[in-house]
Amino acid sequence: MTQQQNKKGGQWQVWLMVIILGGVIIAGFLLFPHTEEARNSLLKSLGTTNHGEFVLPAVSIKNLTLKDGEGQVWLFDEQKVKWRMMIPGNANCLQECRDLLYLTRQVHISLGKYSRRFERFYLNFDNHVESDTAEYLKLHPFLHTLYGDEEEMRTLLAETNAPLLSGADSGEPLRVYLVDQDGRVMMSYTMANSGNDIIEDIQHLMKYSPDH
Repeated sequence: MTQQQNKKGGQWQVWLMVIILGGVIIAGFLLFPHTEEARNSLLKSLGTTNHGEFVLPAVSIKNLTLKDGEGQVWLFDEQKVKWRMMIPGNANCLQECRDLLYLTRQVHISLGKYSRRFERFYLNFDNHVESDTAEYLKLHPFLHTLYGDEEEMRTLLAETNAPLLSGADSGEPLRVYLVDQDGRVMMSYTMANSGNDIIEDIQHLMKYSPDH
């Protein structure tokens, strides 16, 4: 009898979880699908297809050690609630890095009514910025520069399908990462994605996420 009760209790818990997850989707919170089939099913239910690549499994930037340009600790939970585009780089932002900065700047400008819910930051893994890179960054007035530890970032993304790579050394394209309002690395993009691709993804995700 006890075994049957435990079984029924377990089934009830499973159904309760299903109901809760369904409610979360309806409420507009973002869920991270863990298979290609689940991802396509979710995107179909939302009425679109993604152009970037979902970052799986989900990881959060909340525990990263980050500092702002003044050397002050930058804590995610103390910031305004926004979607963020994280562009990893170094003291010397070379051509591919600059191309990604330009691409994401055009995306930000083109987001229209959603632009206030979005910001970009250049994640510099060095403790300084070369003079020519500093001049280039001035062309991006709404770009924030943060300083972080490259190995810490590599470790965070190592177990995902979108690891941090240094393009020149790996032969792979550099990535930028879309971070949701709760600090989770949501998607990654490269220069293979057009600005319109990224805009469509971000606008769609914002449409189905709460506006705090």
